Amino acid sequence: MIDTHCHLLWRIDDGPSSPMASVDLARAMVEQGVDAALCTPHYSTRFPTRTAATRARFEELGRSLAELGVPLRIALAAEVSSKLALSVPLEELRERSVGGFVVVELEPGAAAEVPVLVAERLRGARLTTVFAHPERCRSVRFDPAALDEARGGGALVQVVASCLVGRWGRDVAEGGWALLDTGRADVLASDAHTATGSVQRLRQVVERVGLRYGREVVDELTVRTPAEILSLEPARSG
Repeated sequence: MIDTHCHLLWRIDDGPSSPMASVDLARAMVEQGVDAALCTPHYSTRFPTRTAATRARFEELGRSLAELGVPLRIALAAEVSSKLALSVPLEELRERSVGGFVVVELEPGAAAEVPVLVAERLRGARLTTVFAHPERCRSVRFDPAALDEARGGGALVQVVASCLVGRWGRDVAEGGWALLDTGRADVLASDAHTATGSVQRLRQVVERVGLRYGREVVDELTVRTPAEILSLEPARSG
């Protein structure tokens, strides 16, 4: 699995609390079948992270993983709040992209028109939106078609695996499955924060998705599309 949403960097946002906690999380992800991960520290009014600080922390983590023999490839972007995606200079969003893809959080209270507004603004700068947490967004749960125009313009929709097993309650779980059932989900990600959190059920959730939709769909959600986002060659199995 290639994970396009996780919080591996310590003391940057609400992720790990120490360098060792970051390494422990990386190990837990590998144990759950993740071989590459996109670090997406929050970029929001609550967490106004700076690119220089996140880059330094990212490089330090990379060295630690190599020294300790943790076989996890990592890349760096951000999880940008929809408010900042619509307001900060586009260059700031470009700095927090990976290969031209920007992960944008759809907060619970985001209005129905936000996906189109964000996707159009980023597309004008030759950036592609990857919408995170659509299952938690009430307007999307009420009308999943709110994502269709944005997806039609090239935006991607990312569902968090743990939501499917009730991490944020029944309504959110139903919203996540509805996106998968209707073919509106393009990527499945972990949103991992700690080694002892919901990441421990990641493999179980992926297997459950496979039983419901088939291996081909799982590969598209967890390997092929994520590999395009990170410009990676998927690890070969067997």
